[in-house]
Amino acid sequence: MKKIYGIVGHPVSHSLSPAMHNAAIKHLKLDAEYRLFDIDPSDPENLANFCYETTLNNIFGFSVTMPYKMDIMAYMDEYDPLARIVGSVNTVIGEGYKLIGYNTDTMGAMQALREKTNLIGKKALVLGVGGAGRAIAYGLKEFRADVYVFDKDLERAEQVAKAFEIETIDYRNIPEEQFDIIINATPVGSFPNTDESMLNTYQIPAHAVVMDIITNPIETQLVKEAKKAGAHTITGERMLLHQAADQFKLFFNLEPPLQVMEKAMYEELRKKKY
Repeated sequence: MKKIYGIVGHPVSHSLSPAMHNAAIKHLKLDAEYRLFDIDPSDPENLANFCYETTLNNIFGFSVTMPYKMDIMAYMDEYDPLARIVGSVNTVIGEGYKLIGYNTDTMGAMQALREKTNLIGKKALVLGVGGAGRAIAYGLKEFRADVYVFDKDLERAEQVAKAFEIETIDYRNIPEEQFDIIINATPVGSFPNTDESMLNTYQIPAHAVVMDIITNPIETQLVKEAKKAGAHTITGERMLLHQAADQFKLFFNLEPPLQVMEKAMYEELRKKKY
């Protein structure tokens, strides 16, 4: 029987993950399929029922995206150490009747950043400390960056800062800190509110590397503001590619065909015209 994998979130119709994973599955001639699982968050029972019925529905693993990266943890039987530390799960593997949570966001983000910059000793700002933001802040700390976080929920930002031994920052003080790396890990600027940005041009140093993890649209308003400031930019599909490759390895215990996944991702982007 064909093994089923997929992505859990809401909304997920824009996701590039099926294109990447199904291209890799086809390339390696695996008897599997990767699907979309759009779970309405209006009723918490929807996520619970999905998790409890994975074995029944022949689901062997799944990716997790917004808004469930933290909520999904309540339904895990076990976590890998990184997922436990960052308090966020974006990958789930079914082993018998157990669900095991993993996090590939951390290394996916670090690999995307390292395509453009070294991380050691850099002053880095993470905007948003939800599931992805927590993972990214932790990764930057592990790569010996000087990390600051901002979140509209000040208490949540302070909790993350204390847990990871990093700093919080007042939004008004962002320009004067002259950050080397700025990462948007919030949904601000995503479809349909594409004219919104967490920062304006004057808040972004020309020497900075600015990464937005949003993939719809690819060129967010923040990326546009960063380009106006003369900064280097990294768009969301780079992190998506690297974390998806790590997910594929967890799903199938095989080396992911990265170039195949990358090609499929950009072909899908051209179709969707993000």
